Amino acid sequence: MSKTALVTGASSGIGRGVAINLAAQGWHVLAHGRRENELRETLAQIRKAGGTGDFFTAEMGDMEAVAALADWALSHDRLDALVHCAAKFTYGEVSTERFDDWDQSIDQVLRATIRLTAHVLPAIRESEGAFVYVCGPTSWLGWKNHAIHCALRHAQAGFAKALFEDARESGVRVTLVHPGFVNTPSVNDAGKDRSRMIQLTDISKMIVTAISLPNTTCVTELTLRPQRSPYL
Repeated sequence: MSKTALVTGASSGIGRGVAINLAAQGWHVLAHGRRENELRETLAQIRKAGGTGDFFTAEMGDMEAVAALADWALSHDRLDALVHCAAKFTYGEVSTERFDDWDQSIDQVLRATIRLTAHVLPAIRESEGAFVYVCGPTSWLGWKNHAIHCALRHAQAGFAKALFEDARESGVRVTLVHPGFVNTPSVNDAGKDRSRMIQLTDISKMIVTAISLPNTTCVTELTLRPQRSPYL
């Protein structure tokens, strides 16, 4: 029976890259995203890679939708990995005018991460599987105009590190991935050379390797940076 992975944020970027790479390695991919048309394109590329998959649309800021996503994933015969790529980016100064945006970010980034993990943890324990959280340098740095984004990433990283300690004796692996500039449509390429950025095939290969290792070892953190500066 093929191993099965739930990949959030699979409608584009890193999530799509991971989904395609997993499919090429024989995994069955459960692709999550917000945009159905883009998810259908991801499924087409999964099949082109020789793999199989299904998709589910859900808003990460809606906890009922997160629960429905988990129920859908758990309805399959097995679940061996959660690769969590979905996120919301928020930028701006600390201000009372931004409370609504902050609350939405807390739901979409932190609360969704915690709840989705809790929902699927029993199945991942049963399969002695893996969790991967795509985080970044804002999980240990403080950037100007990124106070809430940094706070959420710090919390997400702390949650993942503690989860590993909670679940490691069950054979569950937990990996934090910290990418630098990745060549995705969401990256602002003004003054940068995309050919020098980390390519989707690079980062997806590393993630798939981390969750495919025998569970006598765990890659707890991966930091990837472009070999050459992409700045022009």
